Amino acid sequence: MKKRTLLTGLIALALSTSTLSAFDLKSNMLMLNAELNEVQQGFMTSNQEGVSNAIKRFAKNAQDLLGNKDKFASMLPKGKEHRATEALNSARIISHNVQIIEDAIANKHNVSERKRREESQRAYTYIEHACFNCHNIVRDN
Repeated sequence: MKKRTLLTGLIALALSTSTLSAFDLKSNMLMLNAELNEVQQGFMTSNQEGVSNAIKRFAKNAQDLLGNKDKFASMLPKGKEHRATEALNSARIISHNVQIIEDAIANKHNVSERKRREESQRAYTYIEHACFNCHNIVRDN
């Protein structure tokens, strides 16, 4: 009887751990999506300070989640852990494009406002593409 209770407890623990990992992944993705929406809203309203604050938060949280292969792999469903490498690739693309946006806001390269806006908006679309690409590979395949 004790063995059966112990076995049931271990199974429940395993299921709750995988459910919690899936919840962590989903909640983290929802948070990243909200932050990316804030960046987009900042672009739409020409709010440089809003874009700057949102992109910094997004970059930190994206790196924390996607930049650690082992951590990310532990959140993936069983059998898809090997796809965590795609998250690392996305983290690199995101980091590069966040830097482009931050440079444009700071006018680091001393270019016109129009060119800075276009470069930063293009970088934003590359970030979106990195997210979609990762989702297509990790989630759908």
